Amino acid sequence: MTRDDFSLRRPRLHGPAMRPWAWAMAAALGLTACGGGTLQFVDTSTLPVISPSVSCASLAGRSFSSSAIGLPTSGMTITSAEVIAAAPEAAGAGSVTHAVPEYCRILGSIHPVDAAAPPIKFQLNMPTHWNQKTIQVGGGGLNGSIPANLATIGASGSPISGAFPPDAPYPLSGGYGMFGGDSGHQEAGTTATWALNDEAWLNFGHASLKKTHDAAFAVIQALYGAKPRVSYFMGQSQGGREAMEVAQRYPEDYDGVVATSPLIGYTAHVVHKTLLATVQTGAGWIAPAKQAAIGAEVLRQCDSLDGLTDGVISNYLACAARFDPLKVPQPYAAIRCAGGADTGDTCVSDAQMATLNQMHAPTAFGFELANGWSQFPGYEVGRESQGGWLNTTPQPSRAAQPALGQPGATVSYGILKDPSFNLVDFSIPAFKDRLIASSALIDTTNTDLSRFFDRGGRLIIKAQGSDYSSNPHTVMRYYDKLVERFGQDMVDRHVRFYMLPNGDHGGAVQSLPERTAQPQYVDLITMSTDWVEKGQTPPDAPVLSAKQTVPPYTVSATRPMCRYPAYPRFIGGDAKQAASFRCTIE
Repeated sequence: MTRDDFSLRRPRLHGPAMRPWAWAMAAALGLTACGGGTLQFVDTSTLPVISPSVSCASLAGRSFSSSAIGLPTSGMTITSAEVIAAAPEAAGAGSVTHAVPEYCRILGSIHPVDAAAPPIKFQLNMPTHWNQKTIQVGGGGLNGSIPANLATIGASGSPISGAFPPDAPYPLSGGYGMFGGDSGHQEAGTTATWALNDEAWLNFGHASLKKTHDAAFAVIQALYGAKPRVSYFMGQSQGGREAMEVAQRYPEDYDGVVATSPLIGYTAHVVHKTLLATVQTGAGWIAPAKQAAIGAEVLRQCDSLDGLTDGVISNYLACAARFDPLKVPQPYAAIRCAGGADTGDTCVSDAQMATLNQMHAPTAFGFELANGWSQFPGYEVGRESQGGWLNTTPQPSRAAQPALGQPGATVSYGILKDPSFNLVDFSIPAFKDRLIASSALIDTTNTDLSRFFDRGGRLIIKAQGSDYSSNPHTVMRYYDKLVERFGQDMVDRHVRFYMLPNGDHGGAVQSLPERTAQPQYVDLITMSTDWVEKGQTPPDAPVLSAKQTVPPYTVSATRPMCRYPAYPRFIGGDAKQAASFRCTIE
C-alpha cells in the first residue's frame, strides 16, 4: 500500500495547521513507513582516528585573532589546557560516573567588541585519540556557566537530559570531541543584569553559539592540524532552543542536531508566564493545596483515553482537547466550588477556573512576532498535582515582584530593559515594540530549514506532553508549519519529532498520583549519529525503557515513544512490555 492509498482518509488532529501523516496510519495498521526517499549520509567508516600534532599544554595562554570567528569579536585566548587522565566507570549508591579516556581539557575566553560586555567562556574536551567528530552541547536556564557535563563529567555524564540512558557510554569515550559555552555571561540565578548590554543579549539569543563553534574549531585545528569532519549540536531546554537556533541560523556548521524540551517561541513563553502571574494577584490565585484536586480531575477525564488506566495520560491530544476552553466552555466544571466562591482545597472557584482556562487557551498578541507568529498556544495538561506546574507561588502582589524566576528575569532585564518594572503591571500592548525586537533576536520559530536540508542535515526533536517549563504545543505548531512549508516527504527525510506523553521538563514520566517511574530512557545520541553517519533512519517508535540507574541497569518496563501526532495505545497484554502498545492516532 502506498502513501497515496491513505490520502483520502487523513483526519484533522491538531488545530487549523495540522497535517496528518500516512506513516502514522501505517503504524496504526502495523505496517512499516518509508523514510521518504534516499538521502546521502556522511560515511565515516574509513575516517581515521588521529592524535594531537602539538602538546595539549602548549595551547595554554595562546591567543587567536578575531578572523578565526565568523561573527564580530575581539579575538580569543586559551586560559588553560591540561591533560586529564583516563578513568574507569565508577558506580555509586544511586548513580554512575561513566568511563572516560585520556583527554585534553581546554578553557577559553572569547573577547567582546564592547568592552562593557562580558566575555564568552567556553570549554573544549578533546580525546587524545580523536574520531574527527564533535558534539557542541547546549546550556540550560539562563546559562551563565559552562554546561555541567563538560565542566565536570559526573553521574551518568548526560549532555542532554532525557536523551541518554544511564548505561549508554559517554560520547567522549567513543572519540567525540565535546564543547560548549556559557552563552556570554557569568551571572547565575534569576537576575540578568548582563541582558541590559546589547552585545550580551545578542550573544545569549544566538550569536554566542556561532562564536563558540568557530572558536572551538580553531583550537581543534591548532591541536590536531585538522578540523572536524562531522559536527553535531545537542541540547535540552534552553539548550534545546539553542539546538533549534543553529539549525535555523547557522545550518552550514552542523550535520546533526538533537533538541529536547526546546524553548522555542521564547518571547511568547515568558510573556505567558508573566500574564499568568498578573491574573493570580487576587481571587484567581491557585494555591498549591488545590493542585491535588485539579490533577485528579484531569486524570479522571483522560487516564483511560489510551486504552489503559495506569495513571499515565498517553493520548495527549485528546486530553488537551477536553481542557481547551475554546472547545469545552468549562472544562473543570466537575470540581467547581458550590456557588462559584472559594470554599476549600477540594474545589476551584469561578475566578480560579478563569485562571485555569488562561493556562490552556491561546494567548493572542494582536500583532506579529518573528516569522509570522502572533499567538502563544495553550499548554497541555497532566502532572498538575506535582511541582513545576503553572500556578505562581507564593501568590504575587503589587507590593512585590512576582516570583517568576528565569521567565521574569528575561522579561525585566532582557525584553523591557527595566529591572525595576513591577511585572504585575505588564501588558502586551504597552510593550509591543520591545516584544517584536526581542522575538527577532531570540525566538526560534523560523521554518525555513532549506539550507540545513540542502546540507543533508538531520534534526531530532523530542518534547514532553506535561512540560510546563516549555510548551509542547509550540513545538507541535512549529512542526505543523514545517510540514506545510516543505511537505511531509521532505520533512521525513530530515526530521523526526517524538512526543513523550506525561513527561516533565527533564523527560521523567511517573504514574499519577503514585509517582512510580515509567519508561523514559531512549538513546537519541546514537539515533542521531547513526542517521548522519550510517544513513539509518530513526524508527517511528523507538522503545523507551524504565531501568535502574546503576549496574546491572535492570529494565523494569518498556513502552514505544511515538512520532507526533501518534501516541502509544494499549492493545492488550503485559502493560510493562512495549509490544502491548501500538503507536496510533484517532
